[in-house]
Amino acid sequence: MNLLRAIIASPRRVVCAAFAIGTLVGATLPAEAGRQVHGGDVARLLTGRSFRIDCVDGTRGRGQVSQAGVVNVLYRRPQEQREEADRAVMRVRGVEICLAWKQFNGGGGGCYPVSEEAAGRYRLSTGPAWCDISAK
Repeated sequence: MNLLRAIIASPRRVVCAAFAIGTLVGATLPAEAGRQVHGGDVARLLTGRSFRIDCVDGTRGRGQVSQAGVVNVLYRRPQEQREEADRAVMRVRGVEICLAWKQFNGGGGGCYPVSEEAAGRYRLSTGPAWCDISAK
């Protein structure tokens, strides 16, 4: 009871407590923005469908995943006027989707953890680099 009187007696404490709680809740929100999902679930969702691609570096494009797991993309880098094309074979490894590109993303293969950023929007990322895939 004394604690309640002390808090009520000092509006400043109430404001400080509310600020502290708000800061704590706000600090946890970014961690929940991307829910990790299984790569196989996303691969099944995209197979046979078209998608949009939006990358952190400004690269934008579109693509499609064939029934055989081949990814074809048309994309434009922010500094380029023309569209480029590439294809990759998609493999799944747990929560990762693995792609072997000829030139996209610098070429070569890599495995990328997948997170669901919003309904129907998935992020493939490594460190600060990422691309969002949205099924059409």
